[in-house]
Amino acid sequence: MKTVIVSGGIGSGKSEVCRILRERGVPVYDCDSRAKDLYDTSAGLLSRIEAALGAALRDDEGRLDRKALAAIIFKDPAAREKLESLLYPALLEDFRAWRQAQEPAPWVCLESALILSKPIFDGVADAVVWVDAPVEVRLQRAMRRDGATRDQILSRMAAQEDFSARADVTLHNSGTLESLRKETERVFFGKNDYICKILKNDCKHMKTDLAKTLSIRGQHGLYTYIAQSRSGAIAESLQDKKRTNFSANAGITTLADISIYTADGEVKLQEVFGKMHEVLGEQDAPTAKAAPEEITALFEKALPNYDAGRFYLSHMKKVVEWYNALKNYASLDFVTDEEREAEAAAEKEA
Repeated sequence: MKTVIVSGGIGSGKSEVCRILRERGVPVYDCDSRAKDLYDTSAGLLSRIEAALGAALRDDEGRLDRKALAAIIFKDPAAREKLESLLYPALLEDFRAWRQAQEPAPWVCLESALILSKPIFDGVADAVVWVDAPVEVRLQRAMRRDGATRDQILSRMAAQEDFSARADVTLHNSGTLESLRKETERVFFGKNDYICKILKNDCKHMKTDLAKTLSIRGQHGLYTYIAQSRSGAIAESLQDKKRTNFSANAGITTLADISIYTADGEVKLQEVFGKMHEVLGEQDAPTAKAAPEEITALFEKALPNYDAGRFYLSHMKKVVEWYNALKNYASLDFVTDEEREAEAAAEKEA
């Protein structure tokens, strides 16, 4: 199993990137939160730290007194080094155990601001993503988040090392949450470049199954089928991940069941998406609000023999909307009929 480290400076947005990855099903190990837990959960760790620092560091409940520890290490660099010499080996052991428990996921993410500065973690990462943004943007974010002054944040920034030179990819986060989501999709799930290339296309578990991708009458965007319910089906919005219980008469259609009329017969939507991708590359399709001639020009290239008498502009607008939704919020790498049949057979056997 492979590991991608996600790092970045204060206010860069690395935690938001990791939240998006979790939504996409990627296991994420948060070094900061796990390190805090280890003081109280790793057998003997706190006792070894107390012995190394020559101080009692427990509260009335026998747990770590974080204020007492901070008072020591913030004024004594040698004490901080002693702490790290005990904490980081325990953290690495914990990460390795956690990573093993994530199988069969082909890759996991490790989120940390500091881990790239720790030699003990050298060799852990198969790829490094550095999340970055202009200094002023990072400043404003950190000030809002922490309720800190500008000088306080600038002081923290000055103390933090920049490891962008060690990154395989820089993920830029200077805009809105929506633009960050698109950039995250581009970096981690773009099939021709970036992380999936570094990981030798081990992102196959992120394939889109059009048999479980739903268009629902009267609803904007696409949905992923989650489970059957008493009254119909539970589906999750591809865009905002909100789940809704739709009734059986809600007008649910799977994209796998949709075909486009051509002069040579019907072409499955999955094949149409593939042809569109060949034309567009990594660019989005024209939006449904684009000029009609721009939309039709795309299909004249991707599907030149489409039946104009049965495949109308209104249909084309739907298809480009779906294409962009899949590209930006899922994947244009689709589960094949053979893979679907093999999965069904395995579930039946199990």
